[in-house]
Formats: sequence, C-alpha cells, structure tokens
Amino acid sequence: MINIKNGIADAGTSGVRIKTSTEKFIIKLTFSFAFAVLMSISANAFTYLPFTPVPITLQVITVLMASIFLGSRWAPASQLWYILMGVSGMPVFAGFKSGILTLAGPTGGYIIGFIFASFAAGYIYENYSYKHHSGTISYTAVCFASCLTGLMVIYFFGYIHLLGYLYNFSGTQNLISLLAKTWKLGIQPFI
Repeated sequence: MINIKNGIADAGTSGVRIKTSTEKFIIKLTFSFAFAVLMSISANAFTYLPFTPVPITLQVITVLMASIFLGSRWAPASQLWYILMGVSGMPVFAGFKSGILTLAGPTGGYIIGFIFASFAAGYIYENYSYKHHSGTISYTAVCFASCLTGLMVIYFFGYIHLLGYLYNFSGTQNLISLLAKTWKLGIQPFI
C-alpha cells in the first residue's frame, strides 16, 4: 500500500519514493541548464586550424551527450539555454565570444544546428533504445545511429550557413568551386 503524505509517496518499508511531476520537471530543468554550462566550457576548449574559420571544440560531444541523457525534449532546451547565454552577452561561444553577431559569423550554422541535432539524436535514442529489447537492435547500435544522425544534422546546418557566409564574402560566382571550398573549410577538417 502506498501512503501519500505532503506530496511524497511512500511504499511502506520498501523505501520506494515516487517523484512528483514538479520534482521531475525541476530535475530535467536543472540538468538542461547544467548541459548548457557544459556547452560553454566545451566551446572554450578549442583550437583553430590555420586553414578554416571553424574551430575544433568539444561541443559536438557535449550535444550528443545531452541528447542521450536528456532526450528529445530537454536536450534542445539545453542548447537554447546555451545560445541565449551567448546572445545575451556571456562569453560562451568558442574563443570566448558572445553576441548575436557570432551567429552571423562562420560558425553560426553549427551553433543553430546544435538545437536540431540534439532533437534528432534524442528522438532516435528515445524511440529505439528501450523499445527493442528483443535483441534485434543493440543498444550500442542505437547510440551510434543517434549520434551519427546528430552529427550529420550539425554538419548540414553548418555547411549551409558557411556556404552563405562564404558566398557573401568571397566574391566568387562559380557555384561548384564555392561548394568545394565550403566542404574543404567546413566539413573535411572534422571528418
């Protein structure tokens, strides 16, 4: 028998405590904000390569970890927290940058892509990791597929944004050479 007293469920001597929806919300919100802070730390563990405007950071790993731990609802929230911190003036973007103009720079597409990647990876993980215990899809394969999907989404947004950025500032009108240059600067160094 479960007794409820002061909003806490007690299952007698078994010590089982059922969390209320408010407690679950606060826990998820706290972890969401914690991953936003972790994103700012991982963004500033960076190195620039001399031939690309996009730095190498630990952000992709953090986005994918948030997707696995928080799922498709709260991982995008953590990325929104991160972007809001940066846009509001906190130096959380790579190179300790901040402000809305960072999103207009060469890395803006990757940063925006974090939101969509965390949703996609979290969605795949949620919908295939726990529902397929029959052994047909292994847990490792689901983690790999969700992380690979998230990575592809980040690269997609980063590539499209960098393509527009280079088009505006390079002055080249040859689409094929611009596509190749964008690939060389924005994707190839990270594969």
